[in-house]
Parts: sequence; structure tokens; C-alpha cells
Amino acid sequence: MKRNNLRVQMFFRRNAVYLILAFCILAVSLSIVLMATKEKQDKTVVENDTPVIENPDDTPIQPDQPVIVEVNFILPVSNATKIDDYSEAMVWNSSLGRYSAHKAMDFFADEGTDVLAVYGGTVKSVESSLLQGVTVIIDHGDGLLTKYNSLADGDKVSVGQTVEQGQVIGQVSLSNRQEQASGAHLHFEVLEDGVVIDPTKYLSLSEK
Repeated sequence: MKRNNLRVQMFFRRNAVYLILAFCILAVSLSIVLMATKEKQDKTVVENDTPVIENPDDTPIQPDQPVIVEVNFILPVSNATKIDDYSEAMVWNSSLGRYSAHKAMDFFADEGTDVLAVYGGTVKSVESSLLQGVTVIIDHGDGLLTKYNSLADGDKVSVGQTVEQGQVIGQVSLSNRQEQASGAHLHFEVLEDGVVIDPTKYLSLSEK
């Protein structure tokens, strides 16, 4: 019995360094396994805690998708007695005594009839000239402008002012001398990115 104990003691003495080294390797390996297991568990908990957004239509959810707002104009003059349409073809201008394209809509009404902003926006300019008379331009954003020509005066609005759809911005007059022979009316233009276009793109024909 004593001999056996002695052999065991001698074994441990001779191999103590190797035994300690093996124990350290085992401890490090066990620590690595435990850390990997814990990290996997934490990741699973985070994934399970992620809120699920239900989409009954099964369509992809795109939170950054831009919202498209439809622009619809109202009539700039209520109860106009006559409306001359936009025309890129040459038409006779009795005031100038020649043919020219009429890239606008004319709304005929008695002098002093209110002129309304067809859509909300910011007043870009208020100008007066000998031939065109008083002109107000409203910026509606995204390159869309409306131009109100042949107004009685420019006192109703000022540059930089925000106007609402339907707000009075002036009155019908004969200030546009280039079309004065036609009678009192509003000369109304629409521009997209600096190009004059047919107002009926935003102004419904049924409203006329």
C-alpha cells in the first residue's frame, strides 16, 4: 500500500508541470465554450425581441417611399362670362393686330371681380409693366408656378407671402394692354420648370 502511494506521489512530482499545463488548457477551452454559448443565447434573445410589423396585404413595407400629392386647381375667377382656351397655334390678337400663340387661358369678367389663388403657395413676384399690366406669380413648389396677369393692382399680396387656395390675390382689370381690345379679363398662365404649359393639366375642364 505504501509502495503504491509512493508511486503516485512520484508520478505527480515528475509530471506536475504537464498536469498543470493540461488543466490550464482545459480551463481555457471550457471558458471559450461557455462564452460562445452565452453570446449565441444573447443574440437569440435580441432577435426574438425585435418587433414584428404585421402587413395584412403581404406587400413590401417601404417607409422611405415619397408621398405623392395630387395637385388640383380651382378656377381663378368664379362665374366668368367667357373663357378663351390655351392655344399653341396662331390666333388673331386684335390688340396687337397680328397672329400669335395664346399660351394661357383668359377668364373674362367685370372689372373688379376677385381673382383667386388656384392653389396654395408662396408669392414669387409682384410686377407691373406698361404692356402686361400688373402680374402676380405664385410658386407652388416642385417647379410649378402660376401667373396672374392683367390685375387691377398688386396691393393684395406681397413677395414672400404664403397664400392659401382660394385666397383673393387681386381683381380683374384692363391693365394688360396687349389684350386690352378683348375686354376686362384675367390672363392666366401655368409654368412647369420654366416652360409654359396648358393649364388644363391641373384645371379640370368640367369646372369650366
